[in-house]
Amino acid sequence: MKHAAIALLSICLALPAYAQWSWRDASGRVVYSDQPPPVGIKPDQVLREPKPGSSLPSPGASSSSENKSGPKTIAEREMEFRKRQQERADGEKKQQEEQTRSAQRAQECDRMRGYLRALEDGIRVSRTNAQGEREYLDDAQRTAETARVRESMGKSCG
Repeated sequence: MKHAAIALLSICLALPAYAQWSWRDASGRVVYSDQPPPVGIKPDQVLREPKPGSSLPSPGASSSSENKSGPKTIAEREMEFRKRQQERADGEKKQQEEQTRSAQRAQECDRMRGYLRALEDGIRVSRTNAQGEREYLDDAQRTAETARVRESMGKSCG
């Protein structure tokens, strides 16, 4: 019984904190409400009103948490929750894929830098021809390969 009385008292004391509007009526009493004051109340009698940028709904306007028939049902809230979860999961998946692509791009750039360094340092570079035989690049082929690698690095590595 004592706990119920304390809970009821704390709820009653907290109600004015949830009110969007407060004003003094004709008898001088302070009135707290979630609706704007009646037409007869002068602007200097209004003590508190919603901030212009607040997320609280304006009178007569439907909020995002209510539909035309009243508050959203548990099923509607559950659907919205699942939709938010799915959007969050999709965002995390896209971010992970982008990180993977970025890492692969960086690894490919490092590989191309090493190959270009080998070409420029004069290290003998060989290829395997169509018959499966190893052939070494001559100076003209090395110059063409260096130009090709630089062009490829310019496109891929920035």
